Amino acid sequence: MSEQKEGLTVGIIDEPNDGESDDDKLGIQRHATALTKFIKYTSTPMTIGIQGEWGSGKTSLLNSINYSLRQEGEKKKFKQIWINSWEHSLLSTPEEALLKIMNEIIHEMISSDVITERKDKIKRFSSNLIRGALRVGATAVAGGKAGDVAKELLGESVNTIKELRKQLVELAKEIPNSDGNPYEKIIIYVDDLDRIDPPDAVRVLELLKNIFSIPNCIFVLAIDYQVIVKGLKDKFGERTDENEWEFRAFFHKIIQLPFMMPLGQYSIGTYVNDLLHQIRFIDKEDALEEQIEKIILYTIGGNPRSLKRLVNSLALINIFAEEDEEDQKLKDVDQELKDVEDLSLFSIVCLQISFPKVYDVLVQNPDYKKWDDDIAFKVTEKKEEKEKDKFDEEFRIVKGTKEFDDPWEQALFRICYTSPRYRSRVTDISKFLNYLDKEILNKLDKNQDQGSFIAEIINKTTVTSVTATDDTQNQPKKLYQKTAFNDIDGMIKHLFGNKPGYDNTKKILRYIDNFLESNASENISFAYSPTNFSIKKDGRNFLVIKSGKSYVNINSMPKAGEVLEKYGVEIEFDKNWKNYFVRFKELSEFKQCQDAIVSYMNS
Repeated sequence: MSEQKEGLTVGIIDEPNDGESDDDKLGIQRHATALTKFIKYTSTPMTIGIQGEWGSGKTSLLNSINYSLRQEGEKKKFKQIWINSWEHSLLSTPEEALLKIMNEIIHEMISSDVITERKDKIKRFSSNLIRGALRVGATAVAGGKAGDVAKELLGESVNTIKELRKQLVELAKEIPNSDGNPYEKIIIYVDDLDRIDPPDAVRVLELLKNIFSIPNCIFVLAIDYQVIVKGLKDKFGERTDENEWEFRAFFHKIIQLPFMMPLGQYSIGTYVNDLLHQIRFIDKEDALEEQIEKIILYTIGGNPRSLKRLVNSLALINIFAEEDEEDQKLKDVDQELKDVEDLSLFSIVCLQISFPKVYDVLVQNPDYKKWDDDIAFKVTEKKEEKEKDKFDEEFRIVKGTKEFDDPWEQALFRICYTSPRYRSRVTDISKFLNYLDKEILNKLDKNQDQGSFIAEIINKTTVTSVTATDDTQNQPKKLYQKTAFNDIDGMIKHLFGNKPGYDNTKKILRYIDNFLESNASENISFAYSPTNFSIKKDGRNFLVIKSGKSYVNINSMPKAGEVLEKYGVEIEFDKNWKNYFVRFKELSEFKQCQDAIVSYMNS
């Protein structure tokens, strides 16, 4: 992780792009350009549906179109009106929300009309209609039926939406032909429909349909099709293969041009890499786009809002990591080891956000390649076998695939089977964990215990877990265990044989053995990453090893340095940093010391 600097900000604001920035890291501008061109030359009336899930970038796309049409030469041709439907729906019935939306459209449209008398007439009519709607709405709240409200508002009397629509049609027809009016078309953006409660969103859409056919007008709706499906549940029931056409038919009656947000075409690696540079999680020279894109493909996917949440989580974790740094001077590390740690942390946070259930299992059992049926059954309580014949058949099929031919992968399948969402993504989860193992963790030293390494990474991520409990955040680190060898000399002989050198390493191991032996009943623990190894007593470091500079740092308990010196280890003292440290002659000896301690602690 890259160092944070004073005065620089971290975190990514979850705001849609304003359309004015030239920074198109997602690669979405070509889609905005194509839609803008369609809007400029299409016949009217036209209704365009910008479809996409929550956070997929719909508002940013609308902003890009809006900005393009506001450029010199274009702004004289297009009257643009922006409607936030969610704001209008707050504390309102769908009918009231529609009237508020129409009222805003009317006032924006008539601002372009040069005939004052007509302006005043439409304003008066609009005001009378809204007053009537509020009265009817109040009756509904008091116990009247919503259907009666809609009937009165959409009926044949003079104070109805139908009558107002007639006046809007006349106005829209005359605006392009009015003297002094510069506009050829009126473009109305309706945003945030998917933030409204689904049944109400559907009702607002049904009512808006009454004004979509106004001449010279183009409506551009930002909408999530899944919200429409949920909103139509009472009307059509649960969506099935048999009734799917009814849901689609409702949508197509409203939308003349559907456009799906191109999540699969986003330049995700470039986009996230740039965000990670912004928060200084990785350095500018790090080239990790390919790995980042692969990890995201298997987990979060291309939703920009979810990606920003991911980056903000990493920004906070990065700050915590730096708060724990004992020696900011010793920052240079082996680049490959640094990449392993950064990518592993990135991967675990992606898992945490996308699949919290699997993340929770990993918290309890970090060495996932040792997962088995016993671990799976603790999670599922064998609920997957309630329909035993169905499960057995599916289980038999997946066991024949490369994603589930190992016992740990089969345990993963069981864990995911009880949740429809997890079951649909279980292959991605298996591919993700295999990628983590074969493409990232495989770069660890062969003596490094993979489970211990993952546990240390997880320990950094619990602060951003929605599901983390005190139990998961206080997982005990492995306490000191007496070596399985007869004595420390046996351990040293096992590690080094008759190799010459490594004097400081051998002396440090003897010191650690003596210290842990004399403090075995106390709270002694250790933590390891590829770039940092520490042994703690009562939560305080007494020995820290950092890679890259060939140091063993002894800065939390200076007396430890004095004791270590008695063992013959060459100790230096840095007055500027007030740290005792051991300097190795060769980086290879430092790494050997680090590996030897890991082997010793895990023995």
